[in-house]
Amino acid sequence: MPNRNKRRGYELEFETKEFWKQSGFKCTRSFASGAYKHALGKAHEGDLHLEEFTVECKRKKTGFKFLYKALKQDDADILVVREDRQPRLYLLSETTLLRLMKKAYDI
Repeated sequence: MPNRNKRRGYELEFETKEFWKQSGFKCTRSFASGAYKHALGKAHEGDLHLEEFTVECKRKKTGFKFLYKALKQDDADILVVREDRQPRLYLLSETTLLRLMKKAYDI
């Protein structure tokens, strides 16, 4: 894979997929990270499929600092963010998500 950013993105997808599989969940990677979703259909959207959820993975060298700091504040479990005229987004740590998923799937 010659493009460094594509390789780094693939690494994030792979490590995320492996984490969920090792934790006992069904998790698969979309063919070519969903690049062919228009030709292959909805089943190939997103980067990963975790149980019935579509997961998009984004990796950047920098740019998420604010989110990490805000989530760390008061040891919060969930961070809510919203851009003007956009819906709220909920962010949570992998530990919190794993706890919720284990409860939801009785694992």
